[in-house]
Amino acid sequence: MPFDALLFFGDNGGGDQFAFVQTPRRPDVFVWEHETDSRRWVAGDLRDYLGRSLAAGGDDWYR
Repeated sequence: MPFDALLFFGDNGGGDQFAFVQTPRRPDVFVWEHETDSRRWVAGDLRDYLGRSLAAGGDDWYR
């Protein structure tokens, strides 16, 4: 997935970035892992992202 399709909105404090997919538009949240340059799904939408990240209580909840 190219960076042009992503709208970044946050990070984990260690370099990994969270983003929405803009092209094609969809509600899913992906993470770009800077050390491996991989992009993968972490949540179905913003509400799901917030629920997962707050419930886990750590910076690496998505791993």
